[in-house]
Amino acid sequence: MKLKTKDMIYAGAFAALYVVAVLIVMMLVGTIPVIYIACPLLLGIFCGTIYLLSVLKVRKFGAALLMAVLFACIATGFDPIAFSVCIVSALIAEICMALGKYKSKKMYVISYVFFNFITASNFFRILVAKDAYIAGVRSMIGDDFADGMSRLVTPWWAWIMIVGFAVVGGIIGGLFGSKIVKKHFEKAGIV
Repeated sequence: MKLKTKDMIYAGAFAALYVVAVLIVMMLVGTIPVIYIACPLLLGIFCGTIYLLSVLKVRKFGAALLMAVLFACIATGFDPIAFSVCIVSALIAEICMALGKYKSKKMYVISYVFFNFITASNFFRILVAKDAYIAGVRSMIGDDFADGMSRLVTPWWAWIMIVGFAVVGGIIGGLFGSKIVKKHFEKAGIV
């Protein structure tokens, strides 16, 4: 099943809505390093409903990938590491949905857990090129934020925490989003 024009319009509209939601959350919490580290959790919870609305409305390969590409273009600055994390996460999410034959609610929630790793994509740049990342943050945001980020991501357990935030945010957002979609959007015939 290929995406038709109508499907691409739906997927693109939800992708734009997803990016706007991410930007709103980031503007509210992204200026404090400790809270910035928790963004995969916060974004996962906040954006799960949007993701599920998109993929449940389209129910074809490509909806999650389109959302991830738009997110990657805006949020990663075309950094190859972060961009790759977004694409790989979306492809795994697409595979999960396909394994559920685009009918399994459980597989949609599992797909969101993998998809939510896009919210941690910029942190993977730190893992590979920490000094360059911190220098970029220092020039764009300032010394205090850069020093705070450097301290937070230096211990080895910080990566367990970041990945854990992405997984837990995906689970909570997927389950919460699934309930919201069922309660409000399925009954209305939207998905």
